[in-house]
Amino acid sequence: MQFLPALKCGVSLLNQSQSLSMKIKKINLKYLFLIIPIGLIFVLSLTYLANKNQIDDELNWMTMKEKQKLNVPLDNQLPDLPNGCEVTSLAMLMNYYGIKVSKNELAQNIQHVDSFTDNGKYRGNPNQGFVGHMTVANAGWCVYNGPLYNVARKYTNHIVNASDSNFLKVLKLVSDGHPVLIITTTTFSRVNNMQTWETNAGKVNVTPSSHACVITGYNKKKKIVYLNNPYGFKNQAVNWHKLEQSYDQQGRQALYMN
Repeated sequence: MQFLPALKCGVSLLNQSQSLSMKIKKINLKYLFLIIPIGLIFVLSLTYLANKNQIDDELNWMTMKEKQKLNVPLDNQLPDLPNGCEVTSLAMLMNYYGIKVSKNELAQNIQHVDSFTDNGKYRGNPNQGFVGHMTVANAGWCVYNGPLYNVARKYTNHIVNASDSNFLKVLKLVSDGHPVLIITTTTFSRVNNMQTWETNAGKVNVTPSSHACVITGYNKKKKIVYLNNPYGFKNQAVNWHKLEQSYDQQGRQALYMN
């Protein structure tokens, strides 16, 4: 029976193969239990990233108070600063936190740029400073968040540039007790007179209807937002959605203090 050793060898190899197969299965099951949770976390992460804005909005909405109205001190840009709505709004924001600075002082200290630069080749850039003159009616345009943030930093380290925040996030800040300065329009609604200026730093969208205010509160049920209007109106009630549209049109520019 010369085939018996070969048969025994074959049986031994078969047993070893089965044993190895069982070990591999155990290892595979072990790693499978690790891979499944990791894969689930990965899928959930992708889902969150794909729907982050919607999820954040829903969370902000659920955690916001039903209504809010902060007692922000009112200041009037008139008659001193007919074009100074931005620095007047900034003064109101800073005064709320006990920082003693006036609109006129901010107007003096903020960066200014000419209405036209480079021998008339370019328009002034509101991202670089206030365009034109604040104190002369119809001789000034506007200033955007960058220069406002920079001048505020001369007085406090607590100023925060919240630009690019969507409107619901802005109102969540108000809900949490932070009044917010935004760039909007004089009608607190979307306008159809936007212009595109060629500046020495590229194209900039500007409207002659540009305006600034401080959001002081809101009412979720009534869809109303309250704001301090630097034309002399405290806690003025405006339409929530129209104000949001103007805020978006003006590039989602916002400042607050923490």
